[in-house]
Amino acid sequence: MTNPSATTPSAVLYLATWLPEQLHDQFSPWCDNHHREQLALPGFRRARRFEWESGRREDDPPQYLTMYDLDSLESLTSDAYLEHTRSSPGFPDFLLGNLRIERRNCLVVASLPALWWPPSPTPLLDLFQLTNEASAAELRDGIKHLPSPATSGFTLRVIDSDDNDPLVLVDHGDDATEMIDTLTGGSGSLRSTWRCCFDEFA
Repeated sequence: MTNPSATTPSAVLYLATWLPEQLHDQFSPWCDNHHREQLALPGFRRARRFEWESGRREDDPPQYLTMYDLDSLESLTSDAYLEHTRSSPGFPDFLLGNLRIERRNCLVVASLPALWWPPSPTPLLDLFQLTNEASAAELRDGIKHLPSPATSGFTLRVIDSDDNDPLVLVDHGDDATEMIDTLTGGSGSLRSTWRCCFDEFA
């Protein structure tokens, strides 16, 4: 395992979204355009949005996840980003009072394969909520002993923010389920599966 290279995104803006089901049809086209606005900003490399499929957080799972791959966390404090935030018209009326968002500004602390950029598009994302920093360290140390997976498009990343437990992101196709079970079966983490509904690069 090596550190992300200068051309590989080293950070992720993670957004989990809850909203009433009757607003989904309006939300998706608005969100597509919003992603494209973000991709025009310096340091924003890729935008993806995922719809919930299954998992262990069935009490109140978010309906959508959004992941922005960033050059670095400095992309979120650049003059261009701050000006865009100030000048943005904000949420449309139909979302006001109906939208709940969890945001995390995360660093990529480990990846498999180590040189994973540019990635191949994949339909599925498995997300694991690690229970503590020790679990993240154990998984991070274990990754470097694994061979790069032969499965096309498979990418595993550990991302971490200051205020939350680490997350494991596993991008894959349907043929990688057994490998994912092997890598994460003992982590004691909450696992959820998501299907990609938007994927564009800057």
